[in-house]
Amino acid sequence: MADGSLSGAAGMVLARVSVLIVNYNAGDCLRRCIDALAVDADSAAEIRIVDNGSSDDSLDGIEAPGLTIDRAGTNLGFAAGMNRAAAGAEREFLLLLNPDAELRADDLARLIAELDAHPECVLLGPRVVGADGREQRASRRREPSALRILGEVLPGISGIDRTHTPAPERSIEIEGVSGACMLVRRTAFEAVGGFDTDYPLHFEDLDLFARLRAAGGTLRWVPEVTVRHVGGASSSGQHVRILRAKHRGLWLYLTRHIATGRRAWQRPLWWLALKVSETLRAPFAARRERRAS
Repeated sequence: MADGSLSGAAGMVLARVSVLIVNYNAGDCLRRCIDALAVDADSAAEIRIVDNGSSDDSLDGIEAPGLTIDRAGTNLGFAAGMNRAAAGAEREFLLLLNPDAELRADDLARLIAELDAHPECVLLGPRVVGADGREQRASRRREPSALRILGEVLPGISGIDRTHTPAPERSIEIEGVSGACMLVRRTAFEAVGGFDTDYPLHFEDLDLFARLRAAGGTLRWVPEVTVRHVGGASSSGQHVRILRAKHRGLWLYLTRHIATGRRAWQRPLWWLALKVSETLRAPFAARRERRAS
């Protein structure tokens, strides 16, 4: 655990939050994630880790006041793991944090202050940067639409990601944030049933955003808070599996939020497009996996 005590304000806000982490072979990233919060014995912290059957040493020596580890024994996936971590939580806010992301307690206090100032907001996220300090793709996102999804793969069309545009200097209402670090009101999370566990790995956060907005809530992005996110710590060397999960997640999102009602006729076209995309990308993913092994 990191040396030093929390400031009074940061220590008090931890008492309002359940920190939820789903771990799967995150290595030393998990330790740095816990250390960044700088939890001490007086902070009344609650940190819930669900371990999805890790085979590495990421859990060795992991401890902090208020920390519990739930060993699932198998890989439940991110969505099911987070729902399991949230089960029974009674605090006002849930911090959904990746094991390879680092958020300081005083920055958590700033995020909570933003929620306190905007009662209509149910979920928000910080600026997320990589190891190089540059804003990561998906730190700011727009709601997926048929055209925006095409824009993710075709030139000349604006896609979901907004990080190619100048970043606002102050917090703004937004349609999507990074799934690496999200602060959500527990009552709002529970009201929509948490994450949809049909999503294997990707698009479960965008699906949650869509359902929260449909329930009348808003989302915000807070650039004053920066979170360092390594990215891919739990999926290193699994490029083929990740490719398939992304296409599966996109298919679910399309069938539940876009190709619905009068647009349901589009589903066979999307299914064909996704199969072609996965088939064309699979050899490159397999090559990257072989190089990583």
